[in-house]
Amino acid sequence: MLQPIVEVERLVSSSPEPHAVAVDGDTVYVSSRATRRIDVLDRASWRKRDELVPPGMPWGMAYGNGQLVMTCGEEAEDFRRIRRYEPQRGWHPAPLACPEDTGSHVAVRNGHVLLAQWYNRVVLELDGAGNIVRRYESPHGIAGIAVDGDKAFLLTTDDEDAGDYWITGLDLATGATEDLALVPFHARGLAWDGERFWTNHREADRTVTFRLPS
Repeated sequence: MLQPIVEVERLVSSSPEPHAVAVDGDTVYVSSRATRRIDVLDRASWRKRDELVPPGMPWGMAYGNGQLVMTCGEEAEDFRRIRRYEPQRGWHPAPLACPEDTGSHVAVRNGHVLLAQWYNRVVLELDGAGNIVRRYESPHGIAGIAVDGDKAFLLTTDDEDAGDYWITGLDLATGATEDLALVPFHARGLAWDGERFWTNHREADRTVTFRLPS
């Protein structure tokens, strides 16, 4: 039987309905489904330092290679595009279209984007031009993704409204998957800071840090 994640902190969200989360050292980025903006928070004090206004709803985010990378749902049709933001330079002008106009959460690895397609239950590795380099299958729908070396960790569920949620390991070398821990709430987004994971309990307006069970 899977053991639950071990919560470390449960932090009050600066905006309602926190959705995606990314971490860059002392800075934490949290998107809000309610405001459709990104709160920039000081990790130590948990105070809001700034607010980013993306061109759409930031459904997924990750920080890597000096950039905040995100999937944005844009225009009335919720077109899914990959956007990039550099803290010192601002928004990149040219987005990438998500394959099949579908993309939820993202991670960054070796300069490539790992794009999770929730309902297709796949992770696509994309190069800098948005071309698919590799495809990974997931046993469940994907509500978040984080990377540590050659392993991806997926936040997964079979029923986003009433079902269980898990942390599922994905071996990026072999494509093998394994459910590792139970998440005892309906979570959104996943990040790894080198010591702990970050996610959001959206309905409770909380950002949660946790470790996997021993």
